[in-house]
Amino acid sequence: MLLVGTGYLFLTLCDYREGLANLALRYLLKDDLRLTATQLAGFFAITKLAWYCKPFAGLLVDNVRLFGTRRKGYLVAFSALAGGLWLALTFAHGTYTSMLGLVLAINVALMMVHTTLGGMLVEVGQTLRATGRISAVRSGVESFGWLLAGLVGGWIAARLLHRGFLINAALMFVLAALFAKLLMENRSGAPETGKSGVTLAHFKELFQHRTLWIAAGFWMLIKFSPGFGTPLFYFQTETLGFTPQKIGYLGFVSAAAGLLGSVGYMQICRRIALNKLLWLGVSLHAASSLAYFAYRSMGAAFAIEATYGLCTALAFMPIFDLLARATPKQFAALGYALIFSLGSLSVSGSDLIGSWIYERLGHSFAGMILLNSGTSAAVLLVIPFLPRALVVNRDGDKPAAVAE
Repeated sequence: MLLVGTGYLFLTLCDYREGLANLALRYLLKDDLRLTATQLAGFFAITKLAWYCKPFAGLLVDNVRLFGTRRKGYLVAFSALAGGLWLALTFAHGTYTSMLGLVLAINVALMMVHTTLGGMLVEVGQTLRATGRISAVRSGVESFGWLLAGLVGGWIAARLLHRGFLINAALMFVLAALFAKLLMENRSGAPETGKSGVTLAHFKELFQHRTLWIAAGFWMLIKFSPGFGTPLFYFQTETLGFTPQKIGYLGFVSAAAGLLGSVGYMQICRRIALNKLLWLGVSLHAASSLAYFAYRSMGAAFAIEATYGLCTALAFMPIFDLLARATPKQFAALGYALIFSLGSLSVSGSDLIGSWIYERLGHSFAGMILLNSGTSAAVLLVIPFLPRALVVNRDGDKPAAVAE
């Protein structure tokens, strides 16, 4: 569990969209390459293509050993590869083509590490009947990573810019070394599924797990937030004139609130059934979006980001718990990866749609707030259709039989 948490922390810090170098990358594209909001969203949509391949990566890591291991070989090799690619981006960032190719390659490497960690999370969580707690650990370390990124991300963008990519390179090399040194794994034995090789039969069998697809659809709906991606960044920089440091501090406040939510969830998930936590979290998430109507000054922005960060954490953590429960253990990496690749597709699509609408509305952010709150509230309509056996238990309870 410690290694899973450490892995998610390092991946968060090195994420190109929300990590330490996130603002540096955005400012390079916006100011040096002169990309519009829609073009910037398009860049991120293209580079995120790697994450749509997570199901195939999950199928691979569940069934094909690398260097004789199911998990360790993938974690070490692709962490080191990500470090090398971040190093290359430091010196090859002058053109749109070079940045697009390298960031796409970085995402392939990060996606492989993320997929492998997801498989470990499902296996550990279901074995210990602690899907809620390990999901809270994941959410907590991610919030801590965003907290650190918010604290120093603006400074990196203002002072280091592309040289900040060296920090990401160093972190990924350290992560590779940690996995190589600390992760103990048996080099012998059959794959978890009990089948050899990678075949379409694995996908066919997975498609029969109805609860996984319901959870995947639920995740896509909650991740569809067209107003708070690229449009918010342009609203902050162009309309409100926030500096990189101020935007970074706002990320810090949001992440700190999210971290508090994660710590609290580790306690309440053992006392309250998952279905009640889903109703509470999603309702708060939709309502907190409306606070962005007051997003007009730095003081208001601090309060709103803290509120939204806390409510988002309380919405996402029960959903993480749901996803871990719904993923068949014999397809741990594949199933979990499939769900999150669909979530990535939803994020990219919503960002492109949101950026297009934002420009068509003449950069009016009010319309984006209503759109974002409405799409979040729509998730409430799906909760009654979730399989009861999947959501009636608290974390730690013996799971009930789930109809497939």
